[in-house]
Amino acid sequence: MDKKTLNLAKCRTKFRRIAETFITSPEQFTQLTFAEDFGSAHTGDGQIVRFTRSEARVLALLTRHPDRIATREMLLDELTEVGSDRSERNIDFVINRLRRKLADNARSPRFIATRYGEGYVWVGGPPAMRRDPARADLLVGPLNGLALLGALRERAETFARALHEVVKEEIPDGQSVIYMPDAAPRAGSAGQGPSKMIELTFFSEAEEVNCVSAVKQFDTGRILSLARVSLDHDLHELLSDRAAMRNFVRRLLNEAWRAKASATETDGPLPVSMYTAGFWKMDDSATATESLSKLTARAETNDRKYLQEWRQSERRILDLHEAAPDDASLRIMHAAHLHTKYIMLGHKLFADGVDDRNADEDSIEALVLSALPHVQPKPDLTIMAAKLLHFLDRGYDKLAMGIAEDAYRSSLSVSASLPLIGQMRAFMGRIDEALPCIEQALELVEPGSRSHLYTLTIKCQVLVASGNREGLGDAKRQLYSVSVLSPLFFEPVFGDPDSPSLRGRIAAMAMSRRMALSRLQHIEYVSARLFAEQIHRENIIYAPLALVCRRFGPEAVPPEIAFRYPRVMARLC
Repeated sequence: MDKKTLNLAKCRTKFRRIAETFITSPEQFTQLTFAEDFGSAHTGDGQIVRFTRSEARVLALLTRHPDRIATREMLLDELTEVGSDRSERNIDFVINRLRRKLADNARSPRFIATRYGEGYVWVGGPPAMRRDPARADLLVGPLNGLALLGALRERAETFARALHEVVKEEIPDGQSVIYMPDAAPRAGSAGQGPSKMIELTFFSEAEEVNCVSAVKQFDTGRILSLARVSLDHDLHELLSDRAAMRNFVRRLLNEAWRAKASATETDGPLPVSMYTAGFWKMDDSATATESLSKLTARAETNDRKYLQEWRQSERRILDLHEAAPDDASLRIMHAAHLHTKYIMLGHKLFADGVDDRNADEDSIEALVLSALPHVQPKPDLTIMAAKLLHFLDRGYDKLAMGIAEDAYRSSLSVSASLPLIGQMRAFMGRIDEALPCIEQALELVEPGSRSHLYTLTIKCQVLVASGNREGLGDAKRQLYSVSVLSPLFFEPVFGDPDSPSLRGRIAAMAMSRRMALSRLQHIEYVSARLFAEQIHRENIIYAPLALVCRRFGPEAVPPEIAFRYPRVMARLC
């Protein structure tokens, strides 16, 4: 077979796999079947729409991930070959041609919507024959009890569809909510489907239809929140008043978020359980063979999604707090939420010139001090409160350590308390007591879980502080095996600056001056300054400080950081 014939055969094979059914509206389905040449489609009315190879590639990428943003970088990677022109204008031209062929309007899109500054998203819904729950962040379904409603069934289905539309509005952009009336939980499917589902159960009593809405974990079926409405008394208000339906949905989702965020006995420390309580899934599909630009783009996309989810969680906490202003547990959760913003997104915030530390620290202090007397019976919350007081660096260190040790001795959630007490002991210079706690925690958590990643990160932090390079090497290998994206962030921080690894050098060279300085500021704020021993602080700051000095010169180091670490600066200069 000559080269031309082989390439044509490959193209035919590829486009045979792209046949899809696209949803144009809840009532209408349009069949698009790709031909074996470089791409064509038969519409439902018998017309043929033909696509070039570039158009078909872009269309296939968009529809593989409905309701999720395809960045320009992702589309360019799909469209271009190595050494070819990677102008973003090419993407715009292809999208415009696709819109013309699909009779789509950019201002009121049925299929392809623009997300300015980010990319494009397929909004036509998932292909009908690929309504796979694994592709969703949140599932609306199943609908139970419909068969016994008789003539009242339409009323129930109307409510379900209306609820689905409002749920989509309440979930951040780019996250997928699928309506699936015949859905079912999948036992043992953790990480393979949506994190949660909204199950609707309908029943009639004296010719009145009632609905119990239950938010459940998809893999276990655990109920997170419940609400009951009468479709005879409440349906008209819910359908005619968008605000009423929105409030109903928000209460349902807020209570589910809180139930999941409070589940430290199963999900690990409070920061982890709050992280996993959201209605989205982190993209863990990256592979070690992807280019640095692809991995960087993935990391940036995850940062944007996490910021969206963080803002959504903040709104949920404020709504819950407004409904229960005296709830001390919510105050600790709110304070932990403010702290987590800097742990997860500090590097991005500092790079963007956003610095609300003083205001956030004041809020954390007020929230923790007002809640602390009321959460003493809850050791997990008390340990978290102690960690937050220490984080403030406002003279609470000894008090915080005493509170943490007392709570640890009464804690029943061992896997949640061990990483926190280990980290607190390390901050106070008690490395030999800290590491056994962290090692025990690693034995208890599920490998590959968010708790596993969280605990491994703490272990690496402690080993860097203590100067234990031999132990650090093994811990980093475990950390990087959990997440392919981890080296991009951690190698410039946990790597050996005097003998950097190849991946460390690559990651460092990819950093702009602005990003390198933001990483330095981030590590100093969330890690180095929290250690009581000067040598531990210097060990933590050495790698990011060396990166800035050697790439951009000592004069690039912010004066306040240079002043705090004179011995490290003298060593580097």
